[in-house]
Amino acid sequence: MRAHLIRLPVLALILAALACTLPGGPKPTPAPSAALPTPSPLAPTSTLPAELSPTPVAATATAQPPTADLTATPIAATVTAPTPLGINLSNTGKAEAPRLAFDAQDTLHLVWLDQSARGTGDLFHRQQGAGGDWSKAENLTSDFDLIYGDVSLIRDQGGNICVVFSAAKTRGNPFSIGLYQRCQAGTTWSPATKLAITKQSGVTLRGYSPARGAGGTVHAVFISGTGTINFDDVQLTTDSNSFGPALAIDKAGGYHVAWVNLGSASSPATVQYRFSSDQGKTWQAAQALSTDKNAPIGSVARLVADDAGNVHMLWAGSDDYYRRWTPSGGWGPPAALGGGQRGPNPSLAIDTQGLTRVVWERTDGLPYVVQAVDGTWSAPRALSHLQSGEPQIVTDSAGAARVAWLANKDVYYLVVP
Repeated sequence: MRAHLIRLPVLALILAALACTLPGGPKPTPAPSAALPTPSPLAPTSTLPAELSPTPVAATATAQPPTADLTATPIAATVTAPTPLGINLSNTGKAEAPRLAFDAQDTLHLVWLDQSARGTGDLFHRQQGAGGDWSKAENLTSDFDLIYGDVSLIRDQGGNICVVFSAAKTRGNPFSIGLYQRCQAGTTWSPATKLAITKQSGVTLRGYSPARGAGGTVHAVFISGTGTINFDDVQLTTDSNSFGPALAIDKAGGYHVAWVNLGSASSPATVQYRFSSDQGKTWQAAQALSTDKNAPIGSVARLVADDAGNVHMLWAGSDDYYRRWTPSGGWGPPAALGGGQRGPNPSLAIDTQGLTRVVWERTDGLPYVVQAVDGTWSAPRALSHLQSGEPQIVTDSAGAARVAWLANKDVYYLVVP
């Protein structure tokens, strides 16, 4: 009998297990799991990385451009932007306003505005050595309280590169607002000096386009108030509806200024132009260089003077338009460059043969066109198939084009033979 008896505690356990398997029976309670830790937000970057090495595309590309058939992306999925062609020279994701220029020694310089060190932004500089390597990024404006975004690269009389920028040295001091200059000599930079462009002051002065005249003096055109164009202390327009001024000084010392008048509800926008043969003391009457058929869209004009004494102009409208001024013939006819691929913010450079290279921005790429010896233009060629912004182009002594532009909030760079 003892071998067939089941003790009460054991019997209770068996009955409880059977009850869990019967319909309507009690279910076992799962053990509580440990709470997941809350991800900490990423700390903001206070300074640029000590070494900003160019990043090859093949090393960083993690996604391809979308195809025509788009599929829904799960909310939890991480989307990585496609990587453009070229090399990333900023590596911060907070870059704006790239500028490219060669000095007289054929060293290439890049300056851009970057908000990685502080929200108000700083200007950073890199240069390319003879071997093709880029220097580390250096902050040129850490001793300024506010940087306003206007930045240009021009040479001094010795051929050294100078950065010209609008800034406020001291926050709250309107008299410290103005146009400043720093010039490189060897591996060092001069202290920033405020340029005596105008007696006007304040944050309403903007859109500076500087150029160096005879004797090394820096002149500039700029916007004041709601839209008045000025050259130094000379007012060039009587309206308040003009933007995008550009200044170029030709080889003979002639001063050229162009800008966009936005027009009105009853009149289209126009590209306006004035010329001075006496270093800006007096100016010819304004003339329109665009017509209703090629009226500008946007508020930027571009002017570049070449070594032969000519001046080249670009603006964006229903297409991207180019005109050339010569001392003997004045302004030639306009040429449409886009071929249906127009876009804003065009930039141009003149190569060693005196021919023009042009790039402009688009949401679907970076078009590039080249002028032939007979004056005709190539069809647009895409240097990138991703969205581009604020492209810049220069040409080297070997005739190759160097291009910088914004993509994914970084500055990318490419050499185009």
